[in-house]
Amino acid sequence: MSARRLPGSALRARRGRRTDLPAVRALLGLGVASGLDKRFGRRLVADLGHDVHVAEDGAGTLVGVVAVAYVRSLAAGRWTALLDVARVRDGAEPAALSALLDLAEARARRRGCVELRAWLSPDDPPLRALLCARGWQAAAALLTALPPVGPHTAGPVPG
Repeated sequence: MSARRLPGSALRARRGRRTDLPAVRALLGLGVASGLDKRFGRRLVADLGHDVHVAEDGAGTLVGVVAVAYVRSLAAGRWTALLDVARVRDGAEPAALSALLDLAEARARRRGCVELRAWLSPDDPPLRALLCARGWQAAAALLTALPPVGPHTAGPVPG
């Protein structure tokens, strides 16, 4: 997919590529990737069950990312979309995050999703505030941390 202009913004959005992963990790504050993290990232951007889109300015510098995962939902009877991350660089134009959310919502609708849920980090109040301003509603969710499996300390189980 070629880059296309985000409405209401001077930025362009395109599907993320593996070459974007270091800049995406830096934007998310994740630091340098280990071998397992690199492999996971490469698989994530290639996985058709995920949409990872990046926003870039006119110079081609990555300024934002939005990632959505798609799961079949027995309860909903169709696909459900999960907003995994939506973030823009500090100092990015004000409409950038909203434009990325518009993109995520449009992609989920085109895939036939009946809802879009958000996995929000507790330390991301700006995203929470923007979602509420856009009419998103709080829903009950429970979370537990699972201990790592195998010889590595974090990341996915190799497979």
